[in-house]
Amino acid sequence: MRKLLIALVLVLGGAVTATLAYAPYLPQLVAEGVPPLIWPAPGHFASIEGAATPRDLHVAEASSTRPLQPDLEAAFTEKRGKALLVARAGRLELEHYAPGLTAETRFNSFSMAKSLVGALIYKALAEGRLQSLDQTLGELLPDDRGLAGVTLRALLAMRSGIAFDHGEGKAGAVSGDKTVDTSANPFGPLARLHFLGLGAIEGGLVTDAKTASEFNYQNVNTALLGEVLETVYGRGLEHLLAEKLWRPAGAASAAWRQPAAGAPVSAYCCIYAAARDWIRIGQYLVENGTPEAPFLPAPLWREFLGLDVGTAERLKDHYGQHLRQNVLDRAGQALQGPFTYLMGQGGQVLYLLPEQQLVVYRAGETVQLLHSTLYGAWNSISE
Repeated sequence: MRKLLIALVLVLGGAVTATLAYAPYLPQLVAEGVPPLIWPAPGHFASIEGAATPRDLHVAEASSTRPLQPDLEAAFTEKRGKALLVARAGRLELEHYAPGLTAETRFNSFSMAKSLVGALIYKALAEGRLQSLDQTLGELLPDDRGLAGVTLRALLAMRSGIAFDHGEGKAGAVSGDKTVDTSANPFGPLARLHFLGLGAIEGGLVTDAKTASEFNYQNVNTALLGEVLETVYGRGLEHLLAEKLWRPAGAASAAWRQPAAGAPVSAYCCIYAAARDWIRIGQYLVENGTPEAPFLPAPLWREFLGLDVGTAERLKDHYGQHLRQNVLDRAGQALQGPFTYLMGQGGQVLYLLPEQQLVVYRAGETVQLLHSTLYGAWNSISE
């Protein structure tokens, strides 16, 4: 019996050693788990330096006491909403939080971070750091992988054809990706990307010709765009975001997840910032910066926000430039027309409606109906 126990211990020890050799991040995975919605969060974070003086949101006197429209209130409660803010024409008209949360609470962006990386790609185009969206990874990054022909345009549209996880996150399912969710696999490529960084997987990445033009929502696309930005600017992504977008928008300091201390940030996920700062970011994008210092030249701004995407495409919940475009067309509703939005897992949404000078931010634990939330927000400030 003793020999059998010794043999069993040796076998188990060998299995554990082999497992940790392949997935050395398992203790970190157990310690950190899924990034929480509310700050603080376990793990490593880089600082996004904010503006010395946050942008004045011109808070309406009744913003925190204005009641939500009844259907919106019911949905907010049922879907475990945590924050709902509405700004119109540069004025914060509504600010609603779940009990125990305040304007100082920091919320996780989840995949809304992807859209900010998309914004930085367009900023790099405007500044001449990138020549066009048809540039390839082979031109921009050391060609030590099987992705030399993948273009920035394909990465931005989630149509790169990279053989990675399929249906890896809920945000993909929201946009119509019906493939199996593999994000919970602790040994899969997504887990390796999340805890070891892009460098641990990119050497083995290849494209699949069968899926080269198909929409496939994958974090690796954004991770590669982040590497492109850090390469062409020679600076960390958190510093680029702070300089090009965060501080100009008048947002306060925030935190961006890293796989490990000193590692490049996780480009695709997990910026912790206050709800008011998401409104500030939204206003900056809706207004295209300021008249004196536009964020982008007008044609690039229109292209980035997808303002010229047609109604037929919007009705299918169009995905482009790392942003989503949809349309409001429900009969009997006062608010109508196109909108652009950033979305993260759990239904973190930042709505952008330039025509109405409207910005709406919603955070919560589960997804809330996209259109109904926007109708309810508008009706709440219009009654």
